Amino acid sequence: MIERTRIVSHPGIYIKEAIEELGLNQSEFALRSGLSIKNVSTLISGESNITFEVAQKLSSFFNNSVEGWINLQTKYDLYKAAEEKEREYEEDWLIAKQFDKNFVSDCLKIHIDPKNKEETIDQLRRCFCVGSLTALKQNNMYVFYKTSVSKDIDEKTIIMRNAWVSLAEQQARQMTCQTFNKDKLLDNIKYLKRLTLEDPEVFQPKLIGCLAECGIKLIILPFLPHSNVTGVTKWLPNDSGVMIAVNDCGKDADKIWFAIFHEIGHAIKNHKRHLTISYKKGEIETDEEKEANEFAKNSFIDPQDYKEFVENGDFRIGSIKAFAKKQNIAYFMVIGRLQKEGLLPWTAFQDYKVKYNVIL
Repeated sequence: MIERTRIVSHPGIYIKEAIEELGLNQSEFALRSGLSIKNVSTLISGESNITFEVAQKLSSFFNNSVEGWINLQTKYDLYKAAEEKEREYEEDWLIAKQFDKNFVSDCLKIHIDPKNKEETIDQLRRCFCVGSLTALKQNNMYVFYKTSVSKDIDEKTIIMRNAWVSLAEQQARQMTCQTFNKDKLLDNIKYLKRLTLEDPEVFQPKLIGCLAECGIKLIILPFLPHSNVTGVTKWLPNDSGVMIAVNDCGKDADKIWFAIFHEIGHAIKNHKRHLTISYKKGEIETDEEKEANEFAKNSFIDPQDYKEFVENGDFRIGSIKAFAKKQNIAYFMVIGRLQKEGLLPWTAFQDYKVKYNVIL
């Protein structure tokens, strides 16, 4: 990857050779040069570097230039930096290979090319806003709020989770919104749920615009395999707004809408302004997650109306459509909830389920 020509030695080797030619030991050289015995020892062993002060003493003793000693140190430092850069690229390449190729190619427009590793890695670093892809391995890259886990998530999941959240942040930085206004957001819930009745090309600008007016930046991203994340709510630094990011949930319209309202629930309830990550069902069940789920369910469908509908037990498509119309939501939202709660099989009414295409 990085072309290496020859090994560059630490300047201490030249000091060692010079004082040996003079027939001095390290202690004698220290006394004559004005350096400490420890300083001479660590210089010769390569454990310390030549500073400007040390270079001055060496140039006085050997009757040569300060610049010469500084240049020796600089050449060595550059050599070690190149060596470290090569090591970092090799480590980053191991991480780059773990990403789903279709996600990287289709969504990020990056080709994971083993013939051009450095360019591939540089593109991924810029995409995820990190100096090294190894930064994505840190479980504490983000400050989590009760939904975090440390022992039950493997390293690959941590990498993909951090990458997905970082990607959402990158998009959020390009957006603007008003100061977060909880009351205004609650006042707009009925309007927002009615948008499920419209096609994506119609509702998307309305949805994004309405939430921006309420202080929310909405990001919808494709699912990144192995990230295990369905959504994120994050109060952005130096920003009075909130970022809400959800994945495309298998492109199922009902799941995407539910995820959006779930994260809205986090934004409304999360007064401490922590980052909240929602994981796949069954992975993490906290009070905060349950509360957000209840908010989403009750926002779409009146609890009492739903209770009566379920007790009636008429789940024919005509009845479902009539009930959805009464709630001012798309009928696929009712089908999705009945399926999720086990009242309908997942295979029921597949022709009536709606899919959205999400393009990054």
